[in-house]
Amino acid sequence: MRRPVRIHAAAAAVTTLLVAGFGAAPASAAPANDPACATAITGSPVNSSGPSATGYALNIGGWTEVGPVWNPPGDTAGALRQAAFPSLISADSVTEDGTPIRKQYARFSEGADTATAPSRSGQVLSVDGGTSWPASTYTVDSVPPTNGAIRLRGGTLLSYSFKAADGVGGGTATTYTAYRSTDDGTTWTAAPSTFGLVANLAWTRVAGVPLELADGTIVVTIYWSTADGSNSGVQLEASTDGGQTFSRRAVIANGNATNSYNETGIAQLPSGKLIAVMRHQVPDSAGKLTALGTPAWSTSTDNGVTWTAPQNLSVSFPNGYDPINDTTGALTAVSPDLKLMPNGILVLRSGRPDNWVAISTNGEGTGWVGQLTYRNCPTAGNRTHGSTGYGAIDYLTANRAVVIGDTCETTWSCPSADSGFTVKKETEIWKRWIDVLTPDVGRIDLATKYRKHVITVDTDLTTAVAGHPRARVDGAFDGSTEYWSSAVKAGGAGTYTLNLDRTYPLTKIGIALRNGRQAGGRVYASADGVTWGAPLATLTDRTHLAMEYVTLSTPVNARYVKVELDAGSDCDDGLGTSCAFLNELELYSSINSFENDPVNNRPRGFTNITTAWQTTRTTELDDNDSASALRIVDNNTEAISQVTWNGTTSASKTFEFRLKPISLVGFLFDVLGKDAAGNTVTAYHFAVGAHGEISRYTGSAWVQLTAQGAVPVNAWSTIKVTAGTSTAAVSLNGTTVATGLPYMTKPASLSAYKFASNGTPSTGDNYLVDDVLFTS
Repeated sequence: MRRPVRIHAAAAAVTTLLVAGFGAAPASAAPANDPACATAITGSPVNSSGPSATGYALNIGGWTEVGPVWNPPGDTAGALRQAAFPSLISADSVTEDGTPIRKQYARFSEGADTATAPSRSGQVLSVDGGTSWPASTYTVDSVPPTNGAIRLRGGTLLSYSFKAADGVGGGTATTYTAYRSTDDGTTWTAAPSTFGLVANLAWTRVAGVPLELADGTIVVTIYWSTADGSNSGVQLEASTDGGQTFSRRAVIANGNATNSYNETGIAQLPSGKLIAVMRHQVPDSAGKLTALGTPAWSTSTDNGVTWTAPQNLSVSFPNGYDPINDTTGALTAVSPDLKLMPNGILVLRSGRPDNWVAISTNGEGTGWVGQLTYRNCPTAGNRTHGSTGYGAIDYLTANRAVVIGDTCETTWSCPSADSGFTVKKETEIWKRWIDVLTPDVGRIDLATKYRKHVITVDTDLTTAVAGHPRARVDGAFDGSTEYWSSAVKAGGAGTYTLNLDRTYPLTKIGIALRNGRQAGGRVYASADGVTWGAPLATLTDRTHLAMEYVTLSTPVNARYVKVELDAGSDCDDGLGTSCAFLNELELYSSINSFENDPVNNRPRGFTNITTAWQTTRTTELDDNDSASALRIVDNNTEAISQVTWNGTTSASKTFEFRLKPISLVGFLFDVLGKDAAGNTVTAYHFAVGAHGEISRYTGSAWVQLTAQGAVPVNAWSTIKVTAGTSTAAVSLNGTTVATGLPYMTKPASLSAYKFASNGTPSTGDNYLVDDVLFTS
């Protein structure tokens, strides 16, 4: 990742390779007056069908989910103050009352992007998932790291300075500053760290965030130029003494006359394989290595000792990508930033032109699918101006992340001659949320249920570890795979049993044992907490860096879930000679809980969607035992708000859901089927009327099934329909209210359900729906 100080690529005194190594500004001509700059990035498309329920999904938040991180006070167009080239330092922590939080420190340059300007960095902090970055948290030059940081498994945050603290000694070694924090990033200590280069280098720069390998080795990438200016590239430095001294482990990419490599993101795939994605520069029209090329990537299967030959990165953009060169359509980018999500999906953030993210879901770092996150370029001016493309990404929960970037770096990005910027001609750090979703709906919100005392845990993984407040029972489902965000036991094997709030038809288990250390265990399910049967999953000699998912061949009814953890060795101080960790646990069921859905966008697996979306963490859900639900709102006199779920075909269905009317005009819920000719028909048509009564439609008239007020406004009610091809029964909150109800239209089979608002002319419906079960 690039950090100040940089050298402006247009500066006359720099050599070709110096530009390649340092330049942040566009170094070669880019298209001007691009009409694409008039179109803002509004997030993932809103369609009549949601993303697949069985595939992976990447959702870019809409305009309600993009906003400022830091805008310098007094900043106005034409009098810009600097805030650019941001980075993120993230750390699991707790509040004073013990509530788990994830701190997000957004750091940014406040100095000009020139060789001679003094370096100056600012910082703001968010402790609410990126919702707010209070001005009261602003500090300047008080926190040394300019690159991002890693949380080591010992608990310390570690970062290295972007620039060396001294010159390259004899072309073979240099000293960087190592920054460490033992209080979740509040304070830092600085100490010199020696990097052995084993090359005749003129200068080097730390390329990104370090990694800690399974054996405790710390690796970090640097990029460099040779003393004679003939070459530049990227190499991996490795430390076996906790990051105090480094030696060169390998050259990842060696430049030549037609290729230059510098800024690099590095990550570990779930298998432990290393992947590096590098900024790539190629000859411009004058033959100098200053033009942006397609990012290059390389992998290593031996902890970075050897690397595959660099090759161009391939990213598909199903929702469109506007390149610098419309003729070649080539992908270009600076400062690649990689993040392995707790759910095992690898995310890549980069930009120029614009800003974008991409996901790789196959565990190999290939098959990238991307979307744009932000655009701020001039309709009259250089296409690469407006946003530098630098930024950062980090996870908030297992399936949600925050991305930050910049607008209008002041040195070159927003010259006075440019105009018509997509968003603003004003320097600012922005943020946007994204959802990175694994297959399947039905994730059970264990964290909320535990916090509300709806579920309980019986376990001996209760060891409290000094200095690690997230090592506790609920550390096993807090959405983070940091090492100490775990349930922990000192002195041997352990058992962790969830007592759930109801019987769930389990479909999938996500589990991470001891992050980065070899471990084993087994997962069981029980209907009564006594009889357990064979394991649902057996994990042997696993070294988890993220969750591993086990899909069950058929749903298993479970009121209790037990994880047996084998005793591990090489334990941390205070844990004895053996220990057990449960880093993260997810459970999925056939009950659609909307917890693994794109936030504020169309729910997965549904079709025929009109004015309905997933909603999360609103005050209207404070009385719910999960954080997310489906919202259906009708404010249009010319359309009915609705969603349809198409399931498997069978002769009978159980259709159950929880409903909270916020405002009630008329809520419709149907069981759909197929007639003898295969046509879709409404087999059973029900409604909750304006006065809270449940009724059914015969085909010609409504028949009331309950008294008025049976379904109150602003309260949750559970409605269940048990339907066959001839008759159906209805229950409310566990009490049967009607049986033997004939169909409205004769079905030969049942296959789908539908929720809808009252009707086309009326408006005012507002409903929350959760925990939908539709099964044979």
